[in-house]
Amino acid sequence: MHLISHISQNPDRVITVTVQEAKKKVKTFLVPLAARGTVEHFLKQCLPAPAPTLAAATVLPELADARLRPATMLRASRTRARLTQKALAAKLGVLQHHLSEMEHGKRAIGKQMAKKLASVFESDYRLFV
Repeated sequence: MHLISHISQNPDRVITVTVQEAKKKVKTFLVPLAARGTVEHFLKQCLPAPAPTLAAATVLPELADARLRPATMLRASRTRARLTQKALAAKLGVLQHHLSEMEHGKRAIGKQMAKKLASVFESDYRLFV
């Protein structure tokens, strides 16, 4: 059984637990809020151990290069948010090819653009400058 560790609480004092068996339909259960601790304990026991942690620079060596770091952070943030370049460009009010140039380090990311990016990704603007 593969468990998706997603628990959310709604105003009715109930939590939602989502479970998926291998290659089968996702099932959602409503559980009384009082059982949250038991459910969380069960999930910890059933879920596989987390993968070992790697340093960001090991996975993305571009982060070690100060010149490419903002571009790498932009591309990683966009990918993590599951946005296409076109969708992010629309949110920012810029042309898609300008965004592509920023992601490839061919166009500088100014402070104002960094603040817009930070707003979209709910992060610190200094990641992008």
